Amino acid sequence: MDDAKEFIREYSHAEAKGRNRWCIVRKEDNQQLGTCVFHYWDRYNHIGEIGYDLWLDYWGEGYMKEALTTVIDSGFKNMNLNRINAFVEIENDQSKYLLESLGFQNEGIYREKHLYRRKYYDHYSYSLLKREWVEHYSAH
Repeated sequence: MDDAKEFIREYSHAEAKGRNRWCIVRKEDNQQLGTCVFHYWDRYNHIGEIGYDLWLDYWGEGYMKEALTTVIDSGFKNMNLNRINAFVEIENDQSKYLLESLGFQNEGIYREKHLYRRKYYDHYSYSLLKREWVEHYSAH
């Protein structure tokens, strides 16, 4: 319950903090499946940090790839981003494959990136540049 309250507090008034979060819903029945977010938006350098969550029941069904494609495209077109960063916990193979399928490049390990329940976790640092996105999606 404390984690949920902290999550709600952190994302209250998100736009004022340079963030935005979207709910992912299934088209057929408006079932909520997860979220996508730009945690951080550096307007001067045109960089955003993307994040996402998907309820476990919907993993592997293509929902997140469809949602991220829309969010990434919006970031480059509507937010004028040149670079999108993403950080993935080292053992999260599904998320690594997802980002790589969208054209993200693994730039190495960001050591002790997140503190969660009093333990630090290493993450892979991924990035996607606007020109790479245009090349990736014009080829498909």
